[in-house]
Amino acid sequence: MSLPPPPDGWTRFLVESKFGMGRDFRVLHPDTEAQVYYVDGKVNVRPVAEIQGPDGSVLFNVKGQVMAIPKRMAISDAQGQHVAELKAKAFSLVKNRMTLALADGSTWELEGSFIEKNYTVSTGGSPIIQLTQKWMTIRDRYTIDVAPGVEPGLALALMWAVDRWVERD
Repeated sequence: MSLPPPPDGWTRFLVESKFGMGRDFRVLHPDTEAQVYYVDGKVNVRPVAEIQGPDGSVLFNVKGQVMAIPKRMAISDAQGQHVAELKAKAFSLVKNRMTLALADGSTWELEGSFIEKNYTVSTGGSPIIQLTQKWMTIRDRYTIDVAPGVEPGLALALMWAVDRWVERD
């Protein structure tokens, strides 16, 4: 089964999960399968990850407080500036909805199946990120499609935060 193409103008990446203590992801170019990003999950009491660019430099950091009430995952840039926060007072896997509050006051709405890695991120009613595993035959791989104007590193930080949140809920 071949993958359907991403929406016009969107960028597609293959995400390959590496199982381990820190939950790492290799992010690959869909045609060449060359690594273009790396999500380095750290072993820590709290969920922590670095999103690394093609040259290995840190683009974003994710730090979670999953035992806090409300639970939250904070995303910061390489300089430590707050970028966004994923939080919920009563998150339920049944609800299949989350909200990411960005530092500029805007929000991204996440909806779909987080467990099955098949969800959409929208802002202002328009989709901006699509993550899906349904077209892949290998269960530790899936695609993430990113709309023009959306920073891929931030999309990957959000992906990791959701993944860790679901694992620890």
